Amino acid sequence: MTQFKLATGSLTSRQGPILLGITEGKNLPSWAGGWSESVRKAVQRLLGSGQFKGKLNETFLLPEGSRWLILVGAGKKEELTLDRVRQAAASASRRAMNAGIESFSRGLVQVAQATAEEVAQAVTEGTLLGTYRYDELKNVPAEERRRLKSVTMVVPAAKDLSAARRGVARGRVIAEAVCWGRDLINRPANRLTPRIMAAEAKGAARRFRFSCRVLDPARMRRLGMNAVLAVAQGSVEPAQFIILEYRGRGSRSGGPLLFAGKGITFDSGGISIKPAAKMEQMKYDMSGGAAVLASIRAIAALKLPVHVVGLVPATENLPSGSAQRPGDVIRTYSGKTVEVENTDAEGRLVLADALGYAQRFKPRAILDLATLTGACVVALGHHAMAVMGNDERLIERVQRSASRTHERVWRLPLWPEYGEQIRSDVADLKNVGVGGGGTITAGYFLKEFAGKTPWVHLDIAGVAWAESDQPYRPKGATGAGVRLLVDLASHWREER
Repeated sequence: MTQFKLATGSLTSRQGPILLGITEGKNLPSWAGGWSESVRKAVQRLLGSGQFKGKLNETFLLPEGSRWLILVGAGKKEELTLDRVRQAAASASRRAMNAGIESFSRGLVQVAQATAEEVAQAVTEGTLLGTYRYDELKNVPAEERRRLKSVTMVVPAAKDLSAARRGVARGRVIAEAVCWGRDLINRPANRLTPRIMAAEAKGAARRFRFSCRVLDPARMRRLGMNAVLAVAQGSVEPAQFIILEYRGRGSRSGGPLLFAGKGITFDSGGISIKPAAKMEQMKYDMSGGAAVLASIRAIAALKLPVHVVGLVPATENLPSGSAQRPGDVIRTYSGKTVEVENTDAEGRLVLADALGYAQRFKPRAILDLATLTGACVVALGHHAMAVMGNDERLIERVQRSASRTHERVWRLPLWPEYGEQIRSDVADLKNVGVGGGGTITAGYFLKEFAGKTPWVHLDIAGVAWAESDQPYRPKGATGAGVRLLVDLASHWREER
């Protein structure tokens, strides 16, 4: 991945391509005073022509002697935020990479109420996330693969150098974890089966020094994880129940923070089969599980002083002669029975067993993530996760992390009336509701298995996959939720 270097001084003294941010408007930016008259005139002509207006994420390559100036729009000056810095860094870095520019220098911008460390982290995240490409299966010679090899971040004030270095280090760890999660999600289902996903988790645990255990179907059967096994029974691929645990130095006594993620490595819908259109994308139905794996990798790499457990029930959901049928009744790990009205509502089934098993750890809080419902996309589109929960304080903490990371959430209610929509005539619950509100009834179903533990559910169905390139979310898997979970863990002790 791209290497980052830090330097002090002025950008005007740097050799090679230079990245310059321009806020919206026709006036020359403040940095222009340090450049030659020819550069100032060229930028002024560009702004006056209307070819480049400084709008957020606009980019332009301007020749300056024997090198390039990479111009990127930062939007209105008064609206500059850390996320806009992240976006602009992504857009400019991608433009440079696509133009064959392998390295450039850039400054460390100032953002109101943000530290040099936070800005450096945002720049690093944007650069790495924006230039991500999934191409491990393409037969392209290494020399033909365009890569951004290095970025030199020029820090104007030497006193900010240490802070910027910390920000770069933190941003790199988090972005690399997100990109690893994206790799897992983007892989075709034949190259990321439940067993391969478990092997990837074990490899990360060895590398970043946290523990990983995997329960096979025989062990799950003895424990009574019948919901996971029911979803898996239509596939020849055996289910895997992945258990991760990281205990940071200085973590307080008491129960852990627990993350659970849906790990359906391919979802055909089972007997209630999905339409053929875009079914190939159903490899991303394990995005919640990938977010859990990637976030714990980052938390361990950052050596955060927290105790975190991750649970990922991983399986395929396929139709066959052995597949579960609509109308089947399952006794879950917790003992509650569920009538399966629709086999395509399988994510809540595997998470029901995960949430039940979570109680063994006596967690202080549980967060689950899942590409759970198409109804979430109808409600919120592709801009926010739906958040529901049984604990006001935990929901507020998730909302603060969402605000800090710009992984936006929107709260939906869990009123008792929604619970009535999932009552079954033949079992305790049924796995789909009646009367609309599908995202909420799915959340209420999970609430039945969270018990009295503070719990929050994040439906990431609308944000886990991008149909087109966005500034730091290239087309395909986005790695949604990872940065939010890492931020929550980072502030866990101080906000308790």
